[in-house]
Amino acid sequence: MKVVGVLLVSSLMVTLASAQRGGFFGQIGNLFQRPRGGRQQGGGRCRANRPNHKFQGRDYLVSWRDGCTSFSHGAGGSFCRSVGMKPISLDSPAKENHFLDLVAREGQKYFWTGGNVNHGRNPTIRWPSGRTTSSNKWSNTGGANRPQPDNRERNENCLAVLNNFYNDGVRFHDVSCHHKKPVICEA
Repeated sequence: MKVVGVLLVSSLMVTLASAQRGGFFGQIGNLFQRPRGGRQQGGGRCRANRPNHKFQGRDYLVSWRDGCTSFSHGAGGSFCRSVGMKPISLDSPAKENHFLDLVAREGQKYFWTGGNVNHGRNPTIRWPSGRTTSSNKWSNTGGANRPQPDNRERNENCLAVLNNFYNDGVRFHDVSCHHKKPVICEA
């Protein structure tokens, strides 16, 4: 019986290896591969694989426009890298204003930025661009009714933009990185 089990497992491994190389069982192998730019997000099919927005001559991918709405902060970064981009750095007043206006105009509730929050005495944001900035876009409230960043969950190291989520306008919030949101990627 052990011999039959070993032969069965070996046969399955060879079949899957052949399938992933496009062999006779190619369709079976496709069940085990993640399609590039085609992940299940928020119950729908994520169709994003190229830029869909321009600002100041640069390309951006606004994930919610293509059905990609449910990433943790880390998964959002991985998604951006999978399409040859990185999570957005809102590291200038012009970019802050443009993308906060965009989320308001499109009625989007929130999105991840690439920012990581330092909760020191004077809170700063470290961006994927390598820049570190402070901002006047922090909300004056949040889940604990305290000004942001408040590190309410004790691990709120990721930066999201929330659109009037706490009746506060479109503002920066420190958020625990496991929460699910769309992301904006930049080239």
